[in-house]
Amino acid sequence: MKSTRGSFFGLCGALVCLTMLVTSCGNDDGVGANAASSTPTSVAEPTTTTVPATTTTIKIYASTAFDQTDVLLAERVKSAGLSGGMVRIGRADGSLIHEKSIGSVNGATPLSVASSTKWLTAATFMTFVDQGAIGLDDNIAKWLPEFANDSPPVTARQLLSHTSGVRDNSCQSGGMSLNACVKAIASSARQFPAGSKFSYGNSDFLVVGRLVEVLGGSDFATIVSQRITGPLQMNATTWPGAPVMANTAFGVRVTVDDYGKFLQMILNRGMANGARILSVDAIDALVSNQVSAYDTTKDFSVGITKIPRYGLGSWPDVVNEFGATVVVSGNGGMGLYPWVDFATKTWGIIGVQDERGAQVAVPASQKVEVEARNAVSR
Repeated sequence: MKSTRGSFFGLCGALVCLTMLVTSCGNDDGVGANAASSTPTSVAEPTTTTVPATTTTIKIYASTAFDQTDVLLAERVKSAGLSGGMVRIGRADGSLIHEKSIGSVNGATPLSVASSTKWLTAATFMTFVDQGAIGLDDNIAKWLPEFANDSPPVTARQLLSHTSGVRDNSCQSGGMSLNACVKAIASSARQFPAGSKFSYGNSDFLVVGRLVEVLGGSDFATIVSQRITGPLQMNATTWPGAPVMANTAFGVRVTVDDYGKFLQMILNRGMANGARILSVDAIDALVSNQVSAYDTTKDFSVGITKIPRYGLGSWPDVVNEFGATVVVSGNGGMGLYPWVDFATKTWGIIGVQDERGAQVAVPASQKVEVEARNAVSR
């Protein structure tokens, strides 16, 4: 995989002035609807992100530092009529800055998290890129011959960044194996020629999941356990419908405890438990804006998140003046809002399961997330 680090080193001077703090879109996801698309405005390379090494200091927070975060979380749970919710904010070393649990939701509560699934699926796929088994810009027809008639060819990067033209298919709602569903997707019409537009959807990630199965020679749930959730000790993470019907776009069930381990690995740029899970280049690709060549502003899901950028399975929420990702999230249509803040060296999760629809669930959690990040920075 081509290194992306060099283009970011010029940012060191700008970022070193920041005090680095180490402190304690699914179920036919509304955010995953192919309701609108966006056309490219220019030819551009994906914006890359590499966080420079820097001296860190421990920040001590006042006992009232996260009071407003907790108030907003309580309001968010009450207004949605939820049984509970949780906020957790952690350091790069895994220790906690702050957490608050309301009602029946705690760190061990299984949650259906809609499109927060996509970040895990993308990370699993990137383990094969790290191995050299496939390239992000390879024609997927080499592994999935049902896509052999696509012209221009569909690439893995396009699938992971919603620029493939693959249209959402009713089979994504269940009742069909992942293999059969992907064959149905391949035989259906494209929304647009591959690489010509951006349109957030779900079926792209079902194709990615099937690619993982072919590359790994097993079912998706087994492979993700071998390569990501197992090494991260995400022991409560499950894939309903596995082994043959795992939904790799919006079907995972996770806990706050488990997803926090994944975020810590992203923050630590691929390292966890003394082992390398993903390369630095893979992390850079996952979190960096891949769609800078497109006008995404009219996309349905961008209208919900208000984030006009997309990485590989994740949303670059905040970028700096150079376009490099500072905050990245894997928000999903049931309101789970996991994020990594590279500036403050922290990660966090708003943990809820809100089934009112992405249009309300995502902004409601985003409001709490923004306040939580601001509290860390103050």
